[in-house]
Amino acid sequence: MQIRGAIALVTGANRGIGEQFVEQLLKQGASKVYATARNPETVTVDDPRVVPLRLDLLDEASISAAAEVASDVTVLVNNAGITTGADLLTAPLAEIRADLETHLFGTLRVIRAFVPALESNGEAAIVNVLSVLSWVATPRGFWLILSRESRGVEHDQRRTR
Repeated sequence: MQIRGAIALVTGANRGIGEQFVEQLLKQGASKVYATARNPETVTVDDPRVVPLRLDLLDEASISAAAEVASDVTVLVNNAGITTGADLLTAPLAEIRADLETHLFGTLRVIRAFVPALESNGEAAIVNVLSVLSWVATPRGFWLILSRESRGVEHDQRRTR
């Protein structure tokens, strides 16, 4: 897929690797980048092609609103996430659920909201960004492995359609 002329949406675009995705998409010629964050005023990339947009992985209404505004998207970059550091064996289940709710179900919500636009806009791509910790089996990182595996299943299901 060509990035030149693409219209991208990046979740978690207000800092770190998300902000770098925005910068690199612009350098490669994306015509528009929706830079999303829970608090869009924290998006600092200063370029007229950047559209800051509210999107919280845990808030269905914000995801739906973002999908409505960004109905022209052709590249979806799922980057947003949290780090609780929850230990699978000893942490309260609420912490483990927060990780899974964000990384697994939050990402799934975003994909489901944007697939109709991606399918109707021609050539499109979904990029799911994962931490290197998703490849390391530790009590503190097991939820990342679950997240990685679920994102792989999501990817495989999209490819078979």
